[in-house]
Amino acid sequence: MERKQQILAVDDNSISLATIEQELEEEYEVIPINSGVRALQFLKKEKPDLILLDIQMAIKDGIETLKEIREM
Repeated sequence: MERKQQILAVDDNSISLATIEQELEEEYEVIPINSGVRALQFLKKEKPDLILLDIQMAIKDGIETLKEIREM
């Protein structure tokens, strides 16, 4: 069986995360994460094929998270 491509979905809104996961889970392996900090921790260990990143999040917004991802 072929490995599904992996999508990291990062959003602090649980409804948005659930919707993304529900819509994409048949075709992709979706990893839902609810903060930029947790996303960065995940990315130290794993390399998903695609990252869906919300811009407006509490604590570490999407722009700050993206800057740190690019530095990795």
